[in-house]
Amino acid sequence: MIGVLDYGMGNIHSILKALRRFDPDVVFSRDADLLARSRALVLPGDGAFCAAMENLTASGLDVFLRDWAGKDLPLLGICIGFQVLFEDSTEDAPQGMPGLAILPGKIRRFAFSNSTRVPHMGWNRLIDADGSIKDYMYFVHSYHAKDVPREIIEYCCRYDSCLFPAAVRRGRLMAYQFHPEKSGKRGLQLLENWVKSI
Repeated sequence: MIGVLDYGMGNIHSILKALRRFDPDVVFSRDADLLARSRALVLPGDGAFCAAMENLTASGLDVFLRDWAGKDLPLLGICIGFQVLFEDSTEDAPQGMPGLAILPGKIRRFAFSNSTRVPHMGWNRLIDADGSIKDYMYFVHSYHAKDVPREIIEYCCRYDSCLFPAAVRRGRLMAYQFHPEKSGKRGLQLLENWVKSI
């Protein structure tokens, strides 16, 4: 069973549908006892960092996730589920809203001196560790991770002058800033590979 966390964030239908292409046994729940019986967890969603952390904390799922990750059990974060894995964010919290702090790094708003549009929305290409250009993936975000150790960055992406982590991996934890479930065949291939890996 794959457990998808229900913590009040949006855009759940697409990821549930995508995961069920590769494993029909997918549950969507906020029941920690049920989720604990999963062989892997997915932390998905669209929305704001503060609301995500408030919902996780109110439900006790923040403690559950830290314990899960501390045991190096399979965990996949997507979009806001990527961002909350880090130490803090200044979204709606100028002094910084604490995140799960499972991964080192901070979430900060894109800041450009020109007229570059924020949010970063649409298709953009991944860049791997040796600088090779990879597949296009679909992004929707105004904030990005920074101060992330190089050794856990699997892919980066460039938006105007900002080169930011687009995918990170540490042990059995994998997280994407982009939406693989909205990224066509290549995105679905990433999800299929992850399901097979667990």
